Amino acid sequence: MGSLRLLLAVCVLLSHAGVSILGWNPGVVAVISFFILSGYVMTLLIRRHYASPDRIVDFYLDRAARLFPQFLFYCLATAVLITNAEVDSQFLRGCDAYKLALNLAILPLDFFPGLESCMLIPQAWSLGLEMFFYLVVPLVFLLPREVTRLVVGGSIGVFLAAYLGIIDTDLYGYRLLPGVLFMFLVGAAHANGELLGENFPRTIWVGAVVLFITLLLVRSLFVLPYSKEVLLGLIIGIPVLGLVTKLRFSSLDEFLGNLSYGIFLNHFLCIWLLQSLFGLEIGRIRHVLLLLAMSAAMAFASYYLVERPALGWRRAVRYRPVQSNPLSH
Repeated sequence: MGSLRLLLAVCVLLSHAGVSILGWNPGVVAVISFFILSGYVMTLLIRRHYASPDRIVDFYLDRAARLFPQFLFYCLATAVLITNAEVDSQFLRGCDAYKLALNLAILPLDFFPGLESCMLIPQAWSLGLEMFFYLVVPLVFLLPREVTRLVVGGSIGVFLAAYLGIIDTDLYGYRLLPGVLFMFLVGAAHANGELLGENFPRTIWVGAVVLFITLLLVRSLFVLPYSKEVLLGLIIGIPVLGLVTKLRFSSLDEFLGNLSYGIFLNHFLCIWLLQSLFGLEIGRIRHVLLLLAMSAAMAFASYYLVERPALGWRRAVRYRPVQSNPLSH
């Protein structure tokens, strides 16, 4: 599974380096697969370590310890760069102290108006969305099964309205939780068949195929932003998750997975470093390969210097002895 996470992070890097595949954005496809994978992993994590209502706060602490160390490290590194070098980017032209402070909280990056002109880590909007999911997912386990299904149906309804262009397709079909919650829960259902039924992932996959074919045939739907990539992410991500969960764990896979978060976080910083300090525009193949190597090397360093020291604390939170009743429907 670590290899898959690395591949998805590289796809996001490539998309921000200007690489497309026949005009399609590989980063969007990868982000949707990340959503599915996150739902799967969070469900397993909760069932194994945080399966009682009095452990919800511990779950939030676990997730904060996972997201923030490297995130804050790369925010600081970016702040140092833009303070000492000229970086021309649409994501940095409207910065002030208030917006920079909002950046550090991660959550506002997904929804707060005006932050699109001040993002130290532009791709971290999806981390804000992940955090919203983290806030919601323990409650999903506490809700009666019928209510959970109503919530999922509502999320699918929001997505379909976005798919048809009735509401903003980019926001509600890709970036905000109401329209993508069911994608996370596809992964959750793969980890816990009792949550929404074992056939839920297959049903969503068939639905995505039907919508994708319709989109290819109807021009007015095809041109809506990111719909085709979102659906392709579902079509690819659902069976791939089923495949990788059957693969055997290995130390190499773990190592590759350890690089994925750093690569996801640092590639804009690497792009800006190459542009501002070396005058390189990321367009040629050799420059993209240089970007990838630089990002991987930086991710290796930040994992061992920043991420790894926090692992002990996360393990202490997970294995803290608590006597309580498990979450169940």
